[in-house]
Amino acid sequence: MKTLIILLVVVALVGILAFILSRYLLITTKDSVVDQKKYLGKHSNPADIYAHPATGLLYSPLNVSIAPMDRLMLVNFADDPEYDCIELQIFDDRRGQGARVILYRKEGLADFYYTHAVFADEAQPEAASIIPEMEYHFEVTTSGLDAGLKMKDREGKSVEFQVKEASRAKGSKGILAPIGGSTAVKFDYFPFFFMKGMNFVPRSGSEITIKIGGEVRTPEQIPIPVNLEFVYLSRYTTDPILGCWNKPYAENLSPLQPGQQLTYQDGQTRYELVENSGHYEIRQIIGFDDKHHVSFEFSPPIPDLPGLKDGSALNGRFSAGADEVLGIVAGEYHLQRHGDTIEMEILPLEGYQPNPGAIWVKTWVWKSTLIISADKVISMKSGWVRKE
Repeated sequence: MKTLIILLVVVALVGILAFILSRYLLITTKDSVVDQKKYLGKHSNPADIYAHPATGLLYSPLNVSIAPMDRLMLVNFADDPEYDCIELQIFDDRRGQGARVILYRKEGLADFYYTHAVFADEAQPEAASIIPEMEYHFEVTTSGLDAGLKMKDREGKSVEFQVKEASRAKGSKGILAPIGGSTAVKFDYFPFFFMKGMNFVPRSGSEITIKIGGEVRTPEQIPIPVNLEFVYLSRYTTDPILGCWNKPYAENLSPLQPGQQLTYQDGQTRYELVENSGHYEIRQIIGFDDKHHVSFEFSPPIPDLPGLKDGSALNGRFSAGADEVLGIVAGEYHLQRHGDTIEMEILPLEGYQPNPGAIWVKTWVWKSTLIISADKVISMKSGWVRKE
């Protein structure tokens, strides 16, 4: 009996030690946070939520798009009184070839720089500075990463870095970029930015040189191993997927006409629909471009909103994916009809982040109000709010 008790104590201590080690002494990145199939389950809407006849039309309160980007890198550093991170974005698309640089300050909003105005972020027009003479390169070969930047900021101070790996890092899993938890960059949409195949720059065999105003700065390190390797807080991907989810809206909703189709495409948005007693419901909305797609699946499906009976309420779940990776962000949605007004909200609740503390996705809440007029015109005002 005494031996059994000792064995159980040892097993318990080993379990506690393993938990502490995995939680605080190691970082293991993971591309998804939930098993999407299990998280959503298989839920459907009862037909009795509707009190109005089906019209064959589809009114979507949701929108999603993908912002183009070819490559992305962030380099964090210490010792500088003004800046603490440089982000280099590379573009190669229908607009041409170019770059955007974001300089993150220790306090306040970040500064944006572009090689050409066509690459300016439409959400940050007032923060844009055009630097045609910016010098940059960003290549990943069998020999590893070779990237660099040389430019001047608005005050004429030189900003530069050089990063070179001795060997090609093995591809890691993707990670949801935590930019939505920052106050340095503002978004009026949910930044569903997935760094597919992201790598951290390993300390072993890598060279990083950073200079601000001609002064050498120290590249920041992550003090504990990431995926069993000691690395710099410098990370990059050659395959970023930038989903822009639910941009603000304040006008009439245009009806879509699926006909008999349960897969319906509207521009670069695709809807996977469910037919419920003649009413079209949104099971999934997918935004895509030539290279990637992002998806948001709902369970039960989002109902035919104008057809809902007065006083009806619905609670459901959603899960978001990028390309083949599902369950990157997940959460709940709620909606309720009062007279000719329908209130809806979406609450992201699950999202991977390596450090302890409040998960940043929980600070975002999407709220919308739809009003159905006497002549059946549907207007909607919607947008994201940040919880303190």
